This record gives sequence, structure tokens and C-alpha cells, in this order.
Amino acid sequence: MNLGICDAITLGQMLSEHIKNGSKDTHLLEEYNKKRQTVAKEVIEFTTKTLDRVGTISAMPDFIRHLVGSVIDHLGFVKKNSAMQLSGLVNRVYD
Repeated sequence: MNLGICDAITLGQMLSEHIKNGSKDTHLLEEYNKKRQTVAKEVIEFTTKTLDRVGTISAMPDFIRHLVGSVIDHLGFVKKNSAMQLSGLVNRVYD
């Protein structure tokens, strides 16, 4: 699902640029594919690191795991950053 969201964002940006510039460039899909692969690698790397951290936290004693979970739960920017990374919205270019 996360890569699907990233794909939609990336393709939307590419099509928007193409329409705005009135470009006759026929390499649009090739450019999209290159950008898509870069974004997919970033999402997969972030997800892998996150799952590794979760695995480390899961191995901790219950009271420490609950404490870490509680701290993270109160840090809204951590949750927001994670959601932005996983959805690919950090790669969104705003006009």
C-alpha cells in the first residue's frame, strides 16, 4: 500500500509537469520509472529500519517496552514523520 501511495504521488507530479510545460517529451514514463525506483528504495529502507527498531523494542522487558511506547506516543512529530516517510509524502514537491 505504501508504495502505491508513493507511485500515485510521483505519477501525479510527472503528469502535472508534462501538462504544465506542454512538453512533447516522450520519455515521461522512463523518468517516472527512475523516480519511482528511488522512492521505493527509500520507503523500503525506512520500513526495514523501523521494523528492526520494533524488533529491538519487542525484546525488551515489558515495563521498558511500555515506557518507550508511551514516550513515542506523546511525541506527535515522531508519528507524523513516520507517516510521511511511509506514505511517500516527504517526496512530494509543492509548487
